[in-house]
Amino acid sequence: GTRFAWGAYVFIHYALLVAYISRSGEIVSDALGGVIPAPVAAVVYAATLGGFIYAAPSNLLERFNNTLVAVVLGTFLPLLLIAGSAVEPTNLVDHSQWGGVPNTIPVIALAFVFHNVIPVVAATLEGDRNKIQTALLAGTSIPFVMFVLWDAAVLGSVSAEDAAAAAAMVAAGGSVADPLATLRGTSATAAALVQGFSFFAISTSFLGFVLGLTDFLADGLQLSTGSRNDPRPYLIALVPPTIFAISYPDIFLSALDSAGTFGVLTLFGCMPPMMAWSNRYGLFGSSKASLGGGMVVEPLVPGGKLVLGGLFSLAALVVVGETVEKLLVLVDN
Repeated sequence: GTRFAWGAYVFIHYALLVAYISRSGEIVSDALGGVIPAPVAAVVYAATLGGFIYAAPSNLLERFNNTLVAVVLGTFLPLLLIAGSAVEPTNLVDHSQWGGVPNTIPVIALAFVFHNVIPVVAATLEGDRNKIQTALLAGTSIPFVMFVLWDAAVLGSVSAEDAAAAAAMVAAGGSVADPLATLRGTSATAAALVQGFSFFAISTSFLGFVLGLTDFLADGLQLSTGSRNDPRPYLIALVPPTIFAISYPDIFLSALDSAGTFGVLTLFGCMPPMMAWSNRYGLFGSSKASLGGGMVVEPLVPGGKLVLGGLFSLAALVVVGETVEKLLVLVDN
């Protein structure tokens, strides 16, 4: 179990860093009019921001990240207003395709994963149950509202005729236009906002995942920690995903899908219910585990075995389904 969790954690970070580096290279290349090829821009991005993360002190990194978040929030509202200007409310209710929902679950899970910071939140709030629940609910609600508003703006601007044409194109083996690319084409302001929002949103995520992975690697491989003078964790964290990103420049969405399916839904979807089950009821016939020398902790998640079994089953079902789908694609090829 420990080795599996270790591998899944590293896989999530590597897959997402591949996606971030690949997409950032595309954004920088587009912003410069294609003067710098996307693979070169991706290498420059990873080296520049990665080098800054390595060299900068913690307080500077915190201020830098806060600035990135402020820019992301500052560009989101005008971008939402531009995207929402073409919304027709009837488009949201007159046509739908619920059969496509399962394919979105890995990316949705990835968008709302925050489980790795729960121990920090719990320690910071000194184990106060109510405060922890409030922090997690509030922290989830803000991005949830942003996602709902954005999805409503994008989907509400697609008419039934456009949706039918897109479905026919996919059935014929074609590809559907990227909604962001369509939005960028509406005006120079929209193009700048889309590029800016995407770049800074990716950069703040890149910063967090680099720090998380380097600390994890330094601890797991017993490398230097604290002073951050040892570059080896940063080289191990950044060089492989950079090479992969420039070798497969169109891997952004595939990397996100793989990270959501085989990383998030296994490590944060399947394992937590199993761990809670083991702690409450025992696992595979073993006796119930205890915390802290027999201390009993009241469960935060209600519902007992039914809820824990349901959470595990839903996550496992998506993982198995995606695995079978990818294996069939490999066999067909």
